[in-house]
Order: sequence, then C-alpha cells, then structure tokens
Amino acid sequence: MDSHPIVVRKPLGPPPLALRLAAVLAVPILLYALVATGQKALDNYRLNQQADALRAEVMALRDENIRLQQQIEDARTDTAIETIAREQLGLIKPGDKPLVLAAASAPSDAPAQAPAASPAPPADPRPVWRQWWDQFFG
Repeated sequence: MDSHPIVVRKPLGPPPLALRLAAVLAVPILLYALVATGQKALDNYRLNQQADALRAEVMALRDENIRLQQQIEDARTDTAIETIAREQLGLIKPGDKPLVLAAASAPSDAPAQAPAASPAPPADPRPVWRQWWDQFFG
C-alpha cells in the first residue's frame, strides 16, 4: 500500500477578530482615499478650464492692445491731426476760406438769400505762440 499519510484538515471557523477589525477599518479609509482623489482630479480639471479661459482672454486683450497702439500711432501723424482739427474742431488753415452750410428751412415764397461772406481777418505777423502768450498773459 501506499505509505502517504492522510491529512485531515480542520474546518476553518470565522476569521480572527484582528483580521475582521482591520477589514472594517481599511474599507472606509480606501473609500475616503478614492473619493478624495476623484475630487482632486475634478478640481484640477476645473482649474485647467479656468486657466485656458484666462489665456484666451489675455490673448484677446493683447490683440486689442496692439490695435489701440496702432490707432495711437496713426492718430499722431500730421494727416490725422489735420483731419481731426478740420472735422472735429472746425479749424481751418491760414489762407483757407471757411464754408458755412445753412440748414434747410421750410420753403417760402421769398427767395433764400445767401449769407454775406465776411472778409477774413488780416493775418497777424506775430508767431502763434506769441499770440497765445499775449492772449493769456496780456
């Protein structure tokens, strides 16, 4: 016959108390770690979205800044200064004759008379800065 001894195992009972206690403590800790990690990942995603939006806003502001700087450079040219002086301030160059347009009025039986052109004041021989000086400081 065979000379192998027959081993009879005892049935295992419930796990020891220490093992059950470790499982009860480990499961909530693992769940907390999982939730905390997920929340940190979500926060990181949101912060990246905000950073992308801010980068786009910075780029738009830089483009607008470049456009405004170009407008400033264009407005400093002699042509632009003259255009602003003529159109917005109503100034004329020396020797130019001003043209005043009368507003359209209701039709009447009498013919409309053009306003009499007043002669231009004589040119002052003093330089402009001297005229201003005399105007302000007498």
